[in-house]
Amino acid sequence: MQIYDGRGVLDATHVRVVDGRIDAVGDASIQGEDDALVNGRGGTLLPGLIDAHVHLLPGCTQLAAVFGVTTLIDQFSKPEVIEPETAAVGASTRGSGPVRADLRTSSVGATAPGGHPTMAYAPLPYVTGPADAASFVKARLDEGATHLKVILDDGSGALLDIPTLDAATIEALVRQAHEHGLPVVAHASTAAGAVTVARCGVDVLAHAPFDPMSNDQVAAVARAGCTLIATLSVVDGFLGPDGVLPLLAEPGLVERLPARWHKVLRAQSRRWMPPQPPNGAAARRNTFALLRAGTPVLAGTDTPNPGLVFGASLHRELRHLVAAGLGPAEALAAATAVPAEVFGLTDRGRVAAGLRADLILVDGDPTTRIEDTQDLRRVWVAGRRVDPDAYPGSQTEREGIAWLRATNEKIMTAMRQRWPGLPAPEQVVREDGEPLGQVVPTAGGWQAATVFGAPLGEVTSREEAVETLHATGLARLAEPWWARPVGQPQWSRAHLTEVRPDRVRLRWDDPMAEQPASGQWFDIDDLDLSHDRPPR
Repeated sequence: MQIYDGRGVLDATHVRVVDGRIDAVGDASIQGEDDALVNGRGGTLLPGLIDAHVHLLPGCTQLAAVFGVTTLIDQFSKPEVIEPETAAVGASTRGSGPVRADLRTSSVGATAPGGHPTMAYAPLPYVTGPADAASFVKARLDEGATHLKVILDDGSGALLDIPTLDAATIEALVRQAHEHGLPVVAHASTAAGAVTVARCGVDVLAHAPFDPMSNDQVAAVARAGCTLIATLSVVDGFLGPDGVLPLLAEPGLVERLPARWHKVLRAQSRRWMPPQPPNGAAARRNTFALLRAGTPVLAGTDTPNPGLVFGASLHRELRHLVAAGLGPAEALAAATAVPAEVFGLTDRGRVAAGLRADLILVDGDPTTRIEDTQDLRRVWVAGRRVDPDAYPGSQTEREGIAWLRATNEKIMTAMRQRWPGLPAPEQVVREDGEPLGQVVPTAGGWQAATVFGAPLGEVTSREEAVETLHATGLARLAEPWWARPVGQPQWSRAHLTEVRPDRVRLRWDDPMAEQPASGQWFDIDDLDLSHDRPPR
C-alpha cells in the first residue's frame, strides 16, 4: 500500500489510528499487539476528500461520506437546513448514529434585494449598501458561519438583468468579515466580475469564470492573492455525447450510488435543457491559467445542481481538473491539503500524526490515474468506518430527496414567473375535468406522462404528446404495468388500482405475492414503473 499525504507519496506503508486520530505513520513497526490490521495491498491511502463548494440539503453529510468526501464546505444555506445537519454531524462525532462528513458553512450569503440566488432561497436577509455590512456579518457569525459568502452577479453572464451588490458594499463586507477572522468567498458571474471582487479584497473565487479571461485579468486575480474553487463539474448537469448525464457513465460511482438517487438523475436527464448546453472549455482554460499564475485551486462541485450528487460528483470534479491541465497529484491536493489550508482546517487534509483520521482507501494509484479515486475500498471519518449501506432507503435519504424536489419546484416556479415563455410541464385534463396526465418538456421535445410522472410513448412535439394523453392516457392506467421497488433487480407485472401524483396503489399479478386484497401503496420515490416491459 502506498500513502498519499495531501502533497505527495510518503516513504511509509502503515498508518496507526487511535481514538479517531492518526497516532503514527511509518513502517510495520508502529503496529501494536492488539491493533486490528486493515490490508491495503494494491491500494492507496488518501486523506478524506474535501468538497469546497456545496449547498446543504438534509442528510447530505451522510451521503457524501459514502463516497469518501469527509468534509463539506457550504457556500450558501439557510439556518433551517444548517442547524439540523450540524446537530446530526455533532451526534456522529460523538459516536451516535451513522457516520457523517464534517461541515463548515457561510450560512446565508450577502446579496442585493432580489439578487442571485433569490429564486432558491427567498425569503432571506439582503444587503442594501455598505451600512448593512456590520449587522449582516454579525448575524452570520451568530448562525455559526466560518466564512462569508458575497455575490456579484448582474445576470450578464446568462443574458439576464438582475440586481447585484456594488463594489463599495463588497469592500465593506470584506472589511467586517476580516475583522472577525472570516475568509470571504465571492460568487462572480464573469471574468470581469472575478477581477472586481478580487480587487475588493475577497479571499476566494467561488467559480472559475465561464467566459474567457484575458492575460491581464488572470494576472490581476493572481496579484490579489485569491484562491479559486473551480466547480468545473457544473457541466455534468447536461447530457454527454452518449445521451446520459456524465455521472451515470462512471461505473465505479454508479455502483455506490443509491437507487433513489439513480432515479433522481434519470428524471433530471429528461428535463428541458437549452439546445446548446455549455461545454466548460473556457472555465477549464481559466482554471489552468490561474493555477499557473500562482492562484491555488480547490476542488468544489456546487452540488446539488442538476446532475450532481454529494460525494460522488467530487470524483468527477477531480477528472475535470485533470482535463483542465492539472496533474493527478495536483488535483488530489486541490481536494485535500489545499482546501484545508485555505479554510483553516488545521486538523485534516493530510496524513500525519495528530490529525483527524479522515481517510479513504482506494484500489490503484490515483496519483498517476485520477479515475482510481472512484474505486473506493473503505472510508473512515474521525476513525469511524463508513457503512455505505446505512444511507440508501433511510428516512434521511427520503427527506433529502423531498427537499431537493421542493427546492427545484420553487426555482422553476420563480423562473416561469420571470420568463413566461419558458417551457414548463402542463397538466392535461379531459372535457369533464378528469386528469389525463401531463406533458413535460425535455431535452429532445415533449413527453406524455401519467399523473404520477411515468413516461407514455416517445418524445414528440407538444401537440402529439397531448394527443397521446387524450387517446390513451386513462386506458393505459387500466392495463398491466411493470413495476419494481427501488433498489430491487427484478421487475414484476402489476395492475394499478389507484393513482395519485405522489403515490400509487397496485396489486402484483403474482398469485403467490403477499399483499392486501385492495393492493399495496407505494410512494413514487420508492417504485420504478414502466408501461412497456423493460429490457433485461
